[in-house]
Amino acid sequence: MKKNQDQSLLNYSKSFSYFQKILKQSALAASGSYGLIASILLCTLLGWHIDNQKEEISPFGILGGLFLGILIGFYHLFKIIRIK
Repeated sequence: MKKNQDQSLLNYSKSFSYFQKILKQSALAASGSYGLIASILLCTLLGWHIDNQKEEISPFGILGGLFLGILIGFYHLFKIIRIK
């Protein structure tokens, strides 16, 4: 019975080690994608807020925020790709 428990613990240890290895390998990709999504959302929300404050420029605040968010997000993504 003791040998079975030791084998089970060894299998869990190998599984956790492998999972940790996969997480380390995917960290740059996750960081890049989260940065891209966050910059697009934040800049678009900023543009939406500007549109609500100044109604005479209505669609251009969101469009400008979206464009700025895409530029910032892809800049961040390219910096991360260049690191690798």
